[in-house]
Amino acid sequence: MNRYYYYSFLYVLLINIMMFVPNILIQNRFTGGVSSMLLAIPFGTMLVLVFSSSMTKFPGKAVPEILYERYPRWFVTPVMWVLASIYLLGSIIVLVAFSVVINRFYNPDTSSTIVLYLLIAACIYCATRTTLSLLFILEMLIIINAPLVVFVLGKALFTSDLDWDAMHTVANYVTVKPNLDSFAAATYIFSGYLNLSILNRALPPNFRLKHRWIIPLVGTLAMFTSVFIPIGFHGTEGVDEYLFIWSITADSMKMEFGFIERVLFLYLILYLNLTLLFTTFGWHKAMEFLKSTSKSYKPELDADKTPILNWVICGSFGLLTIIYSIVVDEKQNYNIAGKWLVIRFFTEVISAIWIFWLAYRVRSKSKSKSKINVKEQTESK
Repeated sequence: MNRYYYYSFLYVLLINIMMFVPNILIQNRFTGGVSSMLLAIPFGTMLVLVFSSSMTKFPGKAVPEILYERYPRWFVTPVMWVLASIYLLGSIIVLVAFSVVINRFYNPDTSSTIVLYLLIAACIYCATRTTLSLLFILEMLIIINAPLVVFVLGKALFTSDLDWDAMHTVANYVTVKPNLDSFAAATYIFSGYLNLSILNRALPPNFRLKHRWIIPLVGTLAMFTSVFIPIGFHGTEGVDEYLFIWSITADSMKMEFGFIERVLFLYLILYLNLTLLFTTFGWHKAMEFLKSTSKSYKPELDADKTPILNWVICGSFGLLTIIYSIVVDEKQNYNIAGKWLVIRFFTEVISAIWIFWLAYRVRSKSKSKSKINVKEQTESK
């Protein structure tokens, strides 16, 4: 089951481009972006390991069940609403941004609203599926898309158009102290571990996270390539002129001997899959958090029939996405994404510390009980 954990970690890592993470780090490349990236590697890895190891102390239980068993309902319910809102907003930001990218770079004659409606319809259907079904979908899409990501990055790194001097110039600003916006954006690379807040229901009781060295290694590679490759293509100053920086970067590459000449088309297909996957899981987690606030709710890992409530909740998510796209333009969406990343960062830290504290209490109680049992056995002898 370790592979499903790493799948969930990987798709969030890959979608950071659509969350404007490279844009934020590039914008702060001279004012603490590089040092923020370096600081985010150990801090993000620590959050991953703390939260993941703590969740293993509650086998078969998601965060809603863990909290409702230990705190009064009036206290936990607002927490569930806050978590659902955070996951929902993050998914909406990505979906709206990608609909604009499709309209801008793939088919300008088609309205971005029509593209958004099609994406919403697909996400509503997928998000209403069971958690177990989503895990199977996750595995298939990661297996298909991961090699394409490696190909695009390899194409970018080994092209003669890449200016390594520009990348080295920006790297020299590593001594500038980090700032909150850059640090919060950089730690998002590691945020896939939070999928355990719901996916822990599907993990076996004896689950142990193996090959933990993969987390900082892959996270570091993804972070630095997503930031420094655009700098190498567009220069230290020109890189700041684009909002969808990786779409422009992908369009700067071509495949001379491929049946698709422009790498941009491959990039758009790749991130279409990742956007749908990210939004599906975001809406599914938000739906599960909202459903847990009902007293009659019983979590099911693989229900026979899709509850009507799933359609109602996810349908309302789609409606909120349409309203958001009408009210917010591209630049505002970028600014909201930056603020969302900061709020998400503090929420992550609080969640990780909270679950760690609960796991520590469970472990302490189990040790005290074992000591009492040993003492009773010795006395009986």
